[in-house]
Amino acid sequence: MHHLHPRLFITFFISLLVSTNEAFGDEAAELLPDSSNFVKASLVVSSPTDIIYSSLGHCAIRMECPSEQLDYCFSLETNTRPGDYLKFFNGDAEAAVRAIPTEMYLEECRKEGRGVDQYEFNLTWHEKQQLWKSLDEEMMKPPHLKFNFLNTNCVMMVVIMIQNALIDESINYVEVPSYLTCDNGNGLRHLTRSTPWYQFIYITLSGAICDKNFSMEYRMTPISLPEVFGKAQIKGNNGQRPLFKGNPASLVRQTNFPSSSTLTPRMVFSILLLLVILITWCEWKRGCKLTARITDTILLALEFSVGVLLCYTTLATSLFAAHWNWYLIPCNPLPLLLLLLFGKHKHFGKIYLPYTIILIAFIIATPLSSQLDIDHQLITAMLAVRTGSKYLQFRKNSADK
Repeated sequence: MHHLHPRLFITFFISLLVSTNEAFGDEAAELLPDSSNFVKASLVVSSPTDIIYSSLGHCAIRMECPSEQLDYCFSLETNTRPGDYLKFFNGDAEAAVRAIPTEMYLEECRKEGRGVDQYEFNLTWHEKQQLWKSLDEEMMKPPHLKFNFLNTNCVMMVVIMIQNALIDESINYVEVPSYLTCDNGNGLRHLTRSTPWYQFIYITLSGAICDKNFSMEYRMTPISLPEVFGKAQIKGNNGQRPLFKGNPASLVRQTNFPSSSTLTPRMVFSILLLLVILITWCEWKRGCKLTARITDTILLALEFSVGVLLCYTTLATSLFAAHWNWYLIPCNPLPLLLLLLFGKHKHFGKIYLPYTIILIAFIIATPLSSQLDIDHQLITAMLAVRTGSKYLQFRKNSADK
């Protein structure tokens, strides 16, 4: 990606200020905003793709000055070197604002089949000047931001830059879509309703608990930003005005639409639950011990792997800004660790009873809380069937002795 040379901004604005002051004096701010040759600031929103990290779209700020032939999209970008993927899951991925020639930016979107829409900001001359200056200064810094999904992302870059550009004014969110006022991950569920597997992954990793006290800025995603900003007002001592002006413009037509799998998580986990119940029945009625042991091994390995990931992203990193994840109750690394450490102890089988009770309580709690959902309830039911069976088998063996 090409960076905007710092002298472009400095030369452009110094020459602009000199010429406008000479020509118009103190009235320059009032005369120039309507000129087609002056600066235009816009929000640019790219549509989602099938890749999970862009499944909620992307946004950037476009700055144009036709008279100086300047046209750049300022976008928050993360490093994509092989070693940076682990940093991403640490919540330590380095990010920085990059200035990309608009034609290059749009061409990349065309290659990915993304649609791109543009919404012009209703800013004063001084605010556009301050916005471009702030973007230019931020762009010249080396990667120093730590990306996470909540407060260091492309949406927050746009919001912070616009807020910083406003002079004695602020953004007033007049009318907010109802789905963005919902807690317990329901706003995220609404935005990802067409991609159920991505929805399942997002909800699993975030725990759907951390949004209860989120501000509006933290709840917005690129695909919801135009709807929120479209009804927002810039509020100041002299009244208020719309944040956007004019009608949106379509820059690139969308050709790649995220596909929705026919087999949803709910369907897959329902089938797997029935399979686990069948295997457990065969274990007791047909003596299929080996199949049951293989099933337990697979479930324990998956539970351990997911549990380690949830512990890591929830307790050790700032990736999702969540301090607790309810799904650590059914999916945690303890069962496998305890089995490896104490599995040969003659009374180890007793531990299956309290764990089964915990899992059943989690299942019962699901309909009582919008924080939990049926997909994870089905997974918990699979674990409960097997742990309950293991406890009954322990009781049976103890009685036989």
